Amino acid sequence: MCGAKLVVFVTGVCDCGCWYCPVSPRKKGSDVSFANERPIRSERDLIEEAELMNAEGASLTGGDPLMRFERTVDVIRTLKDEFGDDFHIHLYVPAESVREGAVEELDGAGLDELRVHPSSDSIVNRRAAEVLEDSGMDLGFEMPAIPGEEDWIREVAKLADEYGFEFLNVNELEFTESNAEELRRRGFERVDDDMSDAVAGSERTALTALSEVANNVGITLHYCPSEVKDSIQFRERIKRMAKNVARDHEEIDEEGLIVKGIFEVVSGDPEDLANVLINILEVPEEWVHVDGNRVETKPFVVDELADVLSDLEEASRCEIRAWIIREYPTWDRTVVERWPVRG
Repeated sequence: MCGAKLVVFVTGVCDCGCWYCPVSPRKKGSDVSFANERPIRSERDLIEEAELMNAEGASLTGGDPLMRFERTVDVIRTLKDEFGDDFHIHLYVPAESVREGAVEELDGAGLDELRVHPSSDSIVNRRAAEVLEDSGMDLGFEMPAIPGEEDWIREVAKLADEYGFEFLNVNELEFTESNAEELRRRGFERVDDDMSDAVAGSERTALTALSEVANNVGITLHYCPSEVKDSIQFRERIKRMAKNVARDHEEIDEEGLIVKGIFEVVSGDPEDLANVLINILEVPEEWVHVDGNRVETKPFVVDELADVLSDLEEASRCEIRAWIIREYPTWDRTVVERWPVRG
């Protein structure tokens, strides 16, 4: 399901204090909820975001979602009620939070899969495995590959196999805004690649440990490079969203970004400019969209009118600046590129 799952950030609250935690400063420690980039203020926000990307399932994460247990259960039930039993939902939780009773309720709410982040304390991990052993859900551990921590990966793999878990996922460790200082303090460096935030030595640790344990366990072992988890999954998700959110005057490029032309009205009435475009220049009405002080249209329309902007200003009695922009098709419509158009 690469890029096909809705990402639900249940809460940033967590008591584990992992020094390598990648959660952004905006979310870390804060009791906030998001569906992809959209803040969740109601069930409708959750459902609409899933619909916009034609989601085939959901990934619930945090923070520690079990610290807001009722909220987590409500999210699972809402998505299952709306999209049916085939809508696959997995949940990430730290081993420290796994407890009797909660597991049964999550199972009853319709959770399909539980991914447990192991503790550095083997006793905590074993206790969590014992609680989960007879669960009806698919079970797995998911952990970062910290350079030099091959023993931790091997230990978790064997524990997962002992208790009948289905898989172990090992993710390449990477620098983020929230963990960079701590990673550097511990002597870690980035890989020698300007395009990557991966930690040097992380991949080798993962592949070494997994290859050493592969013949001794009967579970699925999976390594996920940071570029797959971040770049590829995100790119596939925005491509799915772009097809649903792009309006008639917007185009979708090969990366899934929305491209459109902008006439920014510095002074005057944007409606007058829109009328000139539609009634005098015969731009199709569905290609003209007024949004505040700007008139949006197809990018080629702005390009073609670049040489006659002064005439357009005179006809509409508006002072105009023209742009072409590329933006994510996400809830916040983050602009990633903007360039002026001049004749």
